[in-house]
Amino acid sequence: MAAEIATSFLVDNDRAFKRGLDRLAKATDDFSTPFAEIAKHWYQGNKKLFKLKSGGLYAPYGGLNTNAEKQYAAEQQKKKEVGFIFPMMKRTGRLEKSLVSKNSSEGEHFVGRQTLVLGTKVPYTKYHQSDAPRSVMPQRKVIFIDGGPAETAKDAVISGRREAWLNIMNDHIIQLIGGEL
Repeated sequence: MAAEIATSFLVDNDRAFKRGLDRLAKATDDFSTPFAEIAKHWYQGNKKLFKLKSGGLYAPYGGLNTNAEKQYAAEQQKKKEVGFIFPMMKRTGRLEKSLVSKNSSEGEHFVGRQTLVLGTKVPYTKYHQSDAPRSVMPQRKVIFIDGGPAETAKDAVISGRREAWLNIMNDHIIQLIGGEL
């Protein structure tokens, strides 16, 4: 099965991240140190995502055309089946396990000199992640940078990823220039 590549919700995030990488490339050809820090930050944010006590910014339960009655019924069905309603993106824990640890057998984790791969091999993730038109299930991305300036979430570890990751790269550049590395 071919992997579906996903980076973020907004093109601006991709552009900002690319500009950060361009700055880093002017200082070094080895990105592994900041990439390892970015990966650590990503896993921390993912852990928070799977501990949410509400739906967060995700579309509510009940399908695409939900109403309060459908939402309540869907929530109660999940509670009956697995014992809890939230976190929304957790049911069996398979997806969570693949996204919260670099050592997961179904996780994707690679840090190289100029390569960073973070993700999951869990096949059903593509249904949450895909930008394809929908008829039943709302999109609920679990792999993202963040919403950038338009983000309304208040959790800095999740919503501030772009800024944090750019800061990690910039701090590394400053250390290189200052001779600290």
